[in-house]
Amino acid sequence: MATASSRSNGNPIRGAAVTLGGEALTYDSLVLAGVDLDALVSEHVARTGVDGIRCMASAVNGAPLQEGTHQAIESLGALEAMKSAIWAKQSAQAVAFEDAVIAERLEAGTRKDNPAWGIRGEIGLALHLSPSSGASFMNSSRLLIDDLPSTANGLRAGLITFEQALVVVSGVRDLRIENRQLIDALLWNGQQSCFSAGTAMLRHRIHCWALALEPKAAANLEDLAIRNRYFDGYQIDDYTVKISGRFPLEQGLPILQAVRNAVDAPRGAEDDRTRAQVAADTAFEVFSGTKAGDSLPVELLLVMNAENLTEEAEHPVLVPGHGYLSAAKGLEILAGSLDNPLDTWLRNLYVAPETGKLVAMESAGRLFTGQLKKFIKVRDQYCRTPYCNGRIQELDHVVQVSRNGKTTEENSSGRCKRCNMTKEAPGWRETPLPGAGRHVFEITTPSNHAYISMAPAPINGTGPQSPPKRL
Repeated sequence: MATASSRSNGNPIRGAAVTLGGEALTYDSLVLAGVDLDALVSEHVARTGVDGIRCMASAVNGAPLQEGTHQAIESLGALEAMKSAIWAKQSAQAVAFEDAVIAERLEAGTRKDNPAWGIRGEIGLALHLSPSSGASFMNSSRLLIDDLPSTANGLRAGLITFEQALVVVSGVRDLRIENRQLIDALLWNGQQSCFSAGTAMLRHRIHCWALALEPKAAANLEDLAIRNRYFDGYQIDDYTVKISGRFPLEQGLPILQAVRNAVDAPRGAEDDRTRAQVAADTAFEVFSGTKAGDSLPVELLLVMNAENLTEEAEHPVLVPGHGYLSAAKGLEILAGSLDNPLDTWLRNLYVAPETGKLVAMESAGRLFTGQLKKFIKVRDQYCRTPYCNGRIQELDHVVQVSRNGKTTEENSSGRCKRCNMTKEAPGWRETPLPGAGRHVFEITTPSNHAYISMAPAPINGTGPQSPPKRL
């Protein structure tokens, strides 16, 4: 019987001596004994479950890099196949988890109208994704596992990538189940080379089949474009905001035409902007109604001391929900332009130098209002659900009012709408952790996994969060 010098979670600790009948067992001795190591590894993962998966991840990280050029490329291909298999397993596991929770709630008579409430938010946390991305992953996984067996099997076998699988999912999402399954079969009938010509050709092929199978789908595309219209933006680094959107034809074409007309218009020799820069400036003017380069009325919230507003200021300026600006840029925005003076509200928020925690305010009412409302938005900056980083849309009680939660700074959090709804799921609990320095609370999900939400550290002029001095 195999023995080990010590064990952890039921598995031998790496490096421990394993013996059989007094003889040390090694890789070579097992091979010489005719042991099927591939089958043994598979059985190990199957029997140990989560621990076995983590063991495999550790083994992959510990594998040596291949030095020969041929083997290096073989290694990249093998790792890609492993990624595909992992994506397939994650999708199947997510679907199984959702099915199990829904079944438990239906049996218990909980949330009968919406037994899936909050499940996808918990999946997002487990995958370190925002709730929106977690829901998107779950939607794609559900369709892949339930309706596209051939594509799911191809992903498991490493024959296609997850990106290709998502193209298939996206292309058949709006079709009837029988047509989804027919296209899934056509993709893998051996007479097509649908996955070797790139995702663009794959997308076009699926779209062609979809139109042939459901001609009415084409007539619905216009309505779908109207329903799916959106406009959004987010900060991608400390200096740049990326704007994205989707518009139906009658809305999108006028915008494109205005931008193209500006780009193609003759410009004076003093205008040294590139075509891309002209397009960006024109889009800004169309959406904001303000000429590019002019000032916009803003409320400038400063997490610093007022005396730092000098030409020698070095401490960054916080724009809640977007990030920090340099002190110089903050002063520039504050000053505005000579032609269009800036209508600016200036507010100071101070911090405790020993912890970097913002000074608290409280309210006796149920709603977060006035200065407390502004304070919470500055303190949290983004939705406080881990990995979300969504825009703060609602101010939330950590412990709900229905559970005797108070309207205080300690019992508050800024949340996006999705996360504020998710926390109402059965078994979801949140608890403030006072005395932890910055504002902290613990999230416990229905599956009894715990996550810590800590307010981001403000950059202030003193204490441990002080920015580095310029050299």
